[in-house]
Amino acid sequence: MRRSLQVVVLLAAIATVAVGVGAFALVTDSPDDTTDPSATDPPTVGDDASVEQFDSEAAFEAYVAAAQRDSRVSLGGGGVTFQGDVDVAVETADAATNGQRAGGSGGGGGETRISDTNVQVRGVAEPDRLQTGQQTLYYADGRYWGGGYVREDGHGRTRILDASDPAAPELVGGIDDSGQLLLVNDTLVVLSNDRVTGYDVADRASPEQVWSVGLNARIQTARMTEGRLVLVLQQGVTLDDPCPVEPFTDRPGTACTDVYHPGADADASVTYTVVSMDPHTGDEHDRVTFLGTRQHSATYVTNDSVYLTYTQRTPYAETYQAYLQGSELLDEQAHDRLDELATYDLTANARMTELRAVVQDWLARQPAEERDQLRSDLRSGYEEYVDERKRDLLRSGIVRIDRDGDSLSVAETGEVPGRPLNQWALDEHEGTLRIATTVDPMGATSVNDVYTLDGSLEVQGSARNMGETEEIYSVRFEGDTAYVVTFRQIDPFYTLDLSDPANPEIQGELKLPGFSRYLHPLSGDRVLGIGEEDGRVKATVFDVSDPQNPTVAESRILDARWSAVAQTHHAFLYDQRHEVFFLPTDRGGYVFDTELNQQAFVETDEPATRAAYVGDYLYVFSNDGLTVVDEETWEPVSELPFDRVTAEAVEEPVAPEPRPAGPDEPVRPVDAEWPAGPHR
Repeated sequence: MRRSLQVVVLLAAIATVAVGVGAFALVTDSPDDTTDPSATDPPTVGDDASVEQFDSEAAFEAYVAAAQRDSRVSLGGGGVTFQGDVDVAVETADAATNGQRAGGSGGGGGETRISDTNVQVRGVAEPDRLQTGQQTLYYADGRYWGGGYVREDGHGRTRILDASDPAAPELVGGIDDSGQLLLVNDTLVVLSNDRVTGYDVADRASPEQVWSVGLNARIQTARMTEGRLVLVLQQGVTLDDPCPVEPFTDRPGTACTDVYHPGADADASVTYTVVSMDPHTGDEHDRVTFLGTRQHSATYVTNDSVYLTYTQRTPYAETYQAYLQGSELLDEQAHDRLDELATYDLTANARMTELRAVVQDWLARQPAEERDQLRSDLRSGYEEYVDERKRDLLRSGIVRIDRDGDSLSVAETGEVPGRPLNQWALDEHEGTLRIATTVDPMGATSVNDVYTLDGSLEVQGSARNMGETEEIYSVRFEGDTAYVVTFRQIDPFYTLDLSDPANPEIQGELKLPGFSRYLHPLSGDRVLGIGEEDGRVKATVFDVSDPQNPTVAESRILDARWSAVAQTHHAFLYDQRHEVFFLPTDRGGYVFDTELNQQAFVETDEPATRAAYVGDYLYVFSNDGLTVVDEETWEPVSELPFDRVTAEAVEEPVAPEPRPAGPDEPVRPVDAEWPAGPHR
């Protein structure tokens, strides 16, 4: 049955800006004051349209073929990487929280308190290599290369530790499987690069595999909520055999007539399938599949909904042609040729070739002594043209999928200017969605905004223009307040008042060296920032008691160049009982109180990866083993070495180059521990 939902388009065409790089050397510098106010505007990514399903497989194939013709995005499936999202967690009175800030027993239950995984939303569990149960901990192998990248790929072993004696934990069992872990009751779910597997761990000494399902897709996000496993799977679309869409290797696919797509053109490079499953049996409850783009930038999951966002860029060739058509610099002959090109159905590369030829021919007709100045004027004019339209040229589509028991449905879609950093750039509070974005289309001066959206995902209000020339490095929403850090050469820390969704307000700004990649609210109107300054790990405590005048209460630069906290909030541990936090580094783990006084340093042979508290003992994990520290004396009391995964057991891959994605590269997954760095 063909259904449609009238909504704001969630996906729009994305161009590969790289096609313009060569042209920029000749043309993209542009005129200072030559932009005609009536210049032709390029197509934008914000037109109203419908999201609907296909009438037939032929319609699906035709749509994909047309959409991909101009796309230079590499297609195909690929191994698992966890896009879930990145960094931070807290407990607030209203809902978006984490068990660590609450202080109580955490998620382990029983008489002995045991810490939970750091999560964004209370009641929504996130996958990590460390999971805690009642007097039991599960820890998956990882392998490191330079820059801090950790491999969690299904090879190796997940160790099961008995912590009934908190001072002396013991290895009591294990699973010959490794990856990201989720725990619900006596079921441990392991998410690896080619499968999702459920194990019965009621008998910790003899875990038993209960179910397993193979994957043809990447796991972008996984969550556990109300006893249900929710997966977001990304899969490349090929024209060879596109129907049905088969994210699993051994389960029926999704008929192409059940796939959602936007009414307007999109690059249609991937499908996204949101699946609800029973973690104990692996049975599938429901799924929703829709065409999307590889420019998936963030996933935010609440107890009732899944929000997916997509970076949408107006194609560079279209933007540049629109600018040239409105430019008074070009002569009549050039404009006639541009009008002719506008009627042609060309690929992006072909259009850019023609546009370069138009500009070269125009320059050749000009006096030789004027050509350099004209070229410069054209370049500066283009920059001004793009800067004035930047919020139309770079936008994020948002789709909300609601969960009602075991059922999933596409509920609403919307869009905002710019691109979100990660899951922490989105937050739902009292019926309002808040989203922080960086607006930085190629050729424009970057700025940063916060938008508020109602239940229909219509924009209610905005606070704009933070950190000109910079981009967002971290975000934290806390009730009616938001904290935003932007960075280029310094670290502006912003406080925002969101109590009136129709009128968000930037209250205060503080500038300091370095940047904060991770924000974590502490008690007493203080916010902890973990980041970097001059290539070294930096911890900062911000005093936000006066939101209009935030100050630095404490600051400390460590003798360390890397911390897993910069890549994943799961590596951060806050123990409210002892008012300390754990900061893993390449040399070992630091323990600081909330005044940044060092309480302990736990040395590890390999980089420290995770920590947990059990009773009044701190467990510090590395790939080599576990060190137990008494939180009353801060002295080590026991060690538990781990057997290493042998070289024969794991094929050594080529390490990924530790660099950030460019403006038109796919945003790299953030549940995996990638090296930290800006997006540009």
